[in-house]
Amino acid sequence: MAYRSLAFNNEIIWRAPLPSAERELANAIRDKITALRPHLLDFIRLNEEAPHHALTLAEWSQPATLSSLIATYSDHIYRNQPGQAREQKPLLSLWAQWYIGLLVPPLMLALLSEERAVSLAPEHFRVEFHETGRAACFWIDIHSAGTSPAESAQSRMEKLVTTALQPVVQALEATGDINGKLIWSNTGYLINWYLGEMRTLVGDEKVAALRQLFFFNKQLSGGEDNPLWRTVVLREGQLVRRTCCQRYRLPDVQIIDGENNRAAIQPPVCFYAVC
Repeated sequence: MAYRSLAFNNEIIWRAPLPSAERELANAIRDKITALRPHLLDFIRLNEEAPHHALTLAEWSQPATLSSLIATYSDHIYRNQPGQAREQKPLLSLWAQWYIGLLVPPLMLALLSEERAVSLAPEHFRVEFHETGRAACFWIDIHSAGTSPAESAQSRMEKLVTTALQPVVQALEATGDINGKLIWSNTGYLINWYLGEMRTLVGDEKVAALRQLFFFNKQLSGGEDNPLWRTVVLREGQLVRRTCCQRYRLPDVQIIDGENNRAAIQPPVCFYAVC
């Protein structure tokens, strides 16, 4: 009986599901964020079941849904100035800053520090929107990109731009109320800032190479136009943004759209506090 019991237990052990590669990768990313940038976990969920109201890009970018979100955000921004004429361009600029500003830092941390690259396909991302209409939390299904572990940081970051961010910019530009160049200007400033934050983790050489790639090369490695080209420029030895995000045109957003002063002094939103 003891022998049969042992065989039965061994069978149970053999048949027990092993941790999947995706689960291992999600746990590794979560552990790294916990150790290095724990505040990012306030608005990032990895391989957790998303609430039913969290939407994929394909869902929130539907004209009716996006219009509703922007209208809600507009009502929030102009809540103290109901008689002021509403300006869609700076409103969409700030809405995009929330969306991209919450999404990019944790993705950069994962892409530049993990041996395995995560898939950036839009269907793996769901966003939960704040009651004011702007992005509040991302629910990400972690999948390996299936690329070689030796894939360069430059290649991974280019995919961040072309696969994860470009569809977002295109969806907002399709409203007809904003030029994508303004959103890319904000995004370039964000990426440049976070590369500085990553210096101690990835090294000066890699940061310098990525800055050269994104801000000084007119084309990406595949020959397509680089949307981040000259979004920041060198002035007096420092990279600075070329254009203002236009948040000053909106009421009550000089700190961080009137919601929470804590957000104004903590990444990833603090870099938008001044133009």
